[in-house]
Amino acid sequence: MSDLSTLLAFLAAIFVLILLIARFKVHPVATLFIVVVSLGLVLGMGGAATIELVKEGFGSTLASVGLLVIFGCVLGKMLELSGAAMKITDTALRMFAEKRVPWAIALASTILGIPLIADTAVVMLIPIVSALAYRTGISMMRLGPILYLGAYVMTSVVPPGPGPLASASLLEVPMGEAILYGLMVGVPGVLAATLYLSRIKTYVPPKPEFVEHLVNAGGSAGGGGSDATADNGTDAPRVGLFGSLVPILAPIVLIVFASLTAPVLPEGSWITGLVLFLGEPTLALFLACLLALPLFRGRWRDKETLNDLFESGLRIAAMPLALTGVGGALATIIRETGVAESVAGSIEGTGMSPIIIPFLVAAAVCSITGSNILGVMTSAAIMQPLIPSLDLSPLVVYLACATGAQIMKHANSSGFWVTTTLSNMTVGQGIRSIGIASLISGVTGFAVLYSMIALGVV
Repeated sequence: MSDLSTLLAFLAAIFVLILLIARFKVHPVATLFIVVVSLGLVLGMGGAATIELVKEGFGSTLASVGLLVIFGCVLGKMLELSGAAMKITDTALRMFAEKRVPWAIALASTILGIPLIADTAVVMLIPIVSALAYRTGISMMRLGPILYLGAYVMTSVVPPGPGPLASASLLEVPMGEAILYGLMVGVPGVLAATLYLSRIKTYVPPKPEFVEHLVNAGGSAGGGGSDATADNGTDAPRVGLFGSLVPILAPIVLIVFASLTAPVLPEGSWITGLVLFLGEPTLALFLACLLALPLFRGRWRDKETLNDLFESGLRIAAMPLALTGVGGALATIIRETGVAESVAGSIEGTGMSPIIIPFLVAAAVCSITGSNILGVMTSAAIMQPLIPSLDLSPLVVYLACATGAQIMKHANSSGFWVTTTLSNMTVGQGIRSIGIASLISGVTGFAVLYSMIALGVV
């Protein structure tokens, strides 16, 4: 098929996917599978090859994020049932006025997004955010996407995120500059996206499984900060703020420490191996689950804690895992057709302003493949040999790729499905919130970059 026919087939597939889910209420997993297989057949990949790619995409996606989602959901359930989520919720409500809760979540997410991928930040903190939504009456269509967007933007623009780290290395941008200037274009994007999301009027309640302990304790939605402490259930063990924060902060510290120290430690030494082992995100999250056990005090040995609680976390993880896996299959089918490269090549040949080219290349790759990490890495690889002819500095190209790679999250993205599902939103609500907010963050970051170029800052 021609490049144009391939692109039209992809756009038609996305339209059918959204139509089946939003209009005809077909289950998202079944819809995604139908669309993925149909797209492979339409693009001439053949039945057997299509199924093989579907299985390959499903398996590789779950291999990379599956255990992260599972351990993140288990940790979230442990924070909820131990009373830790309640303690953090109460503290947050005392520190911030109700109308500022979205900004508090944005700040926390932005910090978490530097060492963690956005999906992990969501599955770790969604129980806390859901409790905040229940207590304040703020829609999950605001809070869930805000939780995701802060981390998503940082994962796109600031090392040690895998995409920015690889792109900065490829373009030979010093890591200090990549972090500093990445924050300069990333933070305004978070602010603009949060401003948009905080003004959404549609009310979406939190998922019942995240707030059933509040309902059973007699809590009421819309209670605000003054009612937070009064609504605590008497059955939950009394936990301190420090103990409640340790399971959340410990994996962040381990991952950041490994990212910062491993490059300067002796290669091949036992201490380097230990640091990298403990800082591996999957292991760090599992260790966080172990660190949450003392929150249950004497009950940590009970079957309800060691077995039943883990199964509760697995039940929460089931839907995001299925959607993430099939979404990964869709991204694999699309990548195998060469659509991303064709679109990038077409943009490159238009003769437009040089700084716009890496931005649009990254935006095209991210929108088509569903991966901001792939967007920034692919666009950097495409642009690296063109830097001399375009008369752009490597730092400028890096920042243009990083801001463009945020555009835009929709139904072929694992982060979109994780956030939409755990925030109790429909696909349409996810596109109106996550999709538009990611577009706003990327455009805002690029506008800041353009201003920095005009002022001679970069």
